[in-house]
Amino acid sequence: MYYPITRASLNLTRACPLACSYCFTNGCRSGDLSEEMGKRAIDFLFEGASQCQGRDRNVEISWWGGEPLLKWSLLKKLTLYAEDVSRKSAIPVSFGGTTNGLLLTPDKFDFLDSHHTFFMVSFDGTKETHDYYRKSAQGVGSHKIVERNLKAALIRWPFYRTRMGPFVERIDHFFEDCKYTFDLGVTYLMFSPVYEGNWTEEKWKIFEDQCMKVVDYMAELRAQGRKVDIEHFRSYTGKDNSRWACGAGRQYVGVDIDGAIYPCHRYNKFSDNRPWQEKEVCIGHVEHGITRPEFRQIFIDGDHSLCGKCPRLEDTPCHGSCPAVNYDFTGNPMKPHLGACRYVEMQKRVSKYYKEKIMDKEEGVQTSCMPYNGPDRSCDCYNANYTGPIKPKKLTDEVIAMLLQDLNARVAKLEAKSNG
Repeated sequence: MYYPITRASLNLTRACPLACSYCFTNGCRSGDLSEEMGKRAIDFLFEGASQCQGRDRNVEISWWGGEPLLKWSLLKKLTLYAEDVSRKSAIPVSFGGTTNGLLLTPDKFDFLDSHHTFFMVSFDGTKETHDYYRKSAQGVGSHKIVERNLKAALIRWPFYRTRMGPFVERIDHFFEDCKYTFDLGVTYLMFSPVYEGNWTEEKWKIFEDQCMKVVDYMAELRAQGRKVDIEHFRSYTGKDNSRWACGAGRQYVGVDIDGAIYPCHRYNKFSDNRPWQEKEVCIGHVEHGITRPEFRQIFIDGDHSLCGKCPRLEDTPCHGSCPAVNYDFTGNPMKPHLGACRYVEMQKRVSKYYKEKIMDKEEGVQTSCMPYNGPDRSCDCYNANYTGPIKPKKLTDEVIAMLLQDLNARVAKLEAKSNG
């Protein structure tokens, strides 16, 4: 079956004000997308959509990086360009993205609102958890600034969503982190575990117990009239007979600053400095089309024979786990990482409890996967699991206090430079 590419995470830059040690970019943070290449990438998506019919005849663009809001001026120009192409072609376009929240400031809200561009905010909960990895290159945590900006965004858009990256060192605080996030006013959050680390059976059991406590708290809030939800609790409650875990490599791809196309954004390792033509996981280029159809075909086929007769293939949206996680750990997109298998088994039990505690007692519980922020976005799985070196730095409270002011100044300087 032929799958035109109509959805992409488009890297506006590889730069980022943070240097999170568990990020899949592996700490390489230089290079920007040119306006010309950005327009070519957008044209590529519309060319794909022009070959589609019905509900598939649309374009979805997720602004990505690095930190996409560093390239605010470029984001605005490309948004207007895509909307102009949309009008001329009568092909709908929608926008989204993921941000670390440092530059999600109110001066951007009017433009984002008027162009229906809503970001998912990376936010790990309490200060202690969030700042464990989400630090600047100088080692200062970002929690204070991100929380301030998130609160402002929630006033403007109460439906805004956040995304956590639970990691083993703080997994015994997962309930505390979810509660903290809900208490800030977030009503819908997602999470994707950081599979790197020492995930022992004891840690998986702690994670499961923490999830059960989160379900109990969600039930309390819903009983009070607050319709909070977590995607990964709800989406594992019913059968799913699809062959694919997400849209990666089929309708959806990741596009880097040089125009190179990857099965998804996670296959694009910034530390690999080879030309795109030499990268085994690069499937093409927006100016040359698909140049490695044999690798892309792996994602289209969705062959889960390596999973055997695992029942989770049919009663969860696992579908052999995330192809990018699989590739990072096993070298084969279709060979499941055993850590991910362990997570799915745990999550299935949590979701069963969620269904009994919440879904069976309520009517009208939302059932569609919507990681994109916005009231009516559909899912092609633009979430990211983090891979890369994990080397947390330990700083004293005094040093952190001294560096926080410096981080604010650096963020402002980077933003001014990008907009200049």
